[in-house]
Amino acid sequence: MKSDGKGGTEGTFAVYGGSSLIQVGNLSFSGDGKMLAVASTPGRVDLWNVDDRKKLRTLEGGSTVALSADGRMLAKDGDGIEICNTANGKLIRRIPWSLTTPTPGVQRTINQLQFNASGSLLLVSSNGENDVVFSVASGQLVATLTATQQGQFSRDGASVVGGNAKHLIEWNTKDWTKVSDVPNGPDYVTQIAAFPEKNLAVVGGPKNARLVQISSGEEVANVGQGYTNFAAFGDDGTIILTYSSSGFGVWGTTGKQYCYKANLGNGTVALSANGRWLAAAMVNGGTSIAIWNLKRALSACDVPTFAKSP
Repeated sequence: MKSDGKGGTEGTFAVYGGSSLIQVGNLSFSGDGKMLAVASTPGRVDLWNVDDRKKLRTLEGGSTVALSADGRMLAKDGDGIEICNTANGKLIRRIPWSLTTPTPGVQRTINQLQFNASGSLLLVSSNGENDVVFSVASGQLVATLTATQQGQFSRDGASVVGGNAKHLIEWNTKDWTKVSDVPNGPDYVTQIAAFPEKNLAVVGGPKNARLVQISSGEEVANVGQGYTNFAAFGDDGTIILTYSSSGFGVWGTTGKQYCYKANLGNGTVALSANGRWLAAAMVNGGTSIAIWNLKRALSACDVPTFAKSP
């Protein structure tokens, strides 16, 4: 709000609480898919037991969340980066985080958190900044990944794949040296999904989602049109899921589209690492989440792996 110079005001404002403006902004499954963390505006995190459809607890603060693979730890932004015990909600460690950047009006807002497979490292992506990696045990900075945004740990935690408008980089997590660094772009990166075991990554941007080879940057296929909100590989790397402004799609690694849905939710989507559950935030649904059994959902498509699933 600001003065109109005539004794009145002009502009807009939002009020949260009992309003359709309350919505889910981030989702994270535990590795076995049994627990789901739901981060909603204006700073609330709900922990759910997915199988029992039972809410375990609610924590204050946090619009971006990550669950460790074993489901024992939750990382969220709030007063710095807070790592909490999911069993009792108590704080384990706080990692200081400054929103200030050298650019006036630009804040270093966290938009992605991810644990490695063992839960020993936390990867942090923020608005327009290089990704950084912290030790969970000590809270100390381990690495700053130059020219890397929206990075993703490989499933075994041996590497991180990320990039920006010029680079697609794979990092070795043992010594933080580059495994590969290939040209990318020309657009900025909104999402990256990586499956180094098959030398594949999905690079999402404001115009499309591209399936590329990690080692060369060569484009294999286009797997979505428009702004990419979500991208993920299935648990064995044979299918790709993307949600862009053109809609939600299920793709093969050759670029063949098997399924399509125009409106899946508000753009906030998560896939459990074991490939069992797909979750999506509902449009104007407050803190409600829709969850699908992925194999059953894909059995209705022409996906070869799931065509005969019950």
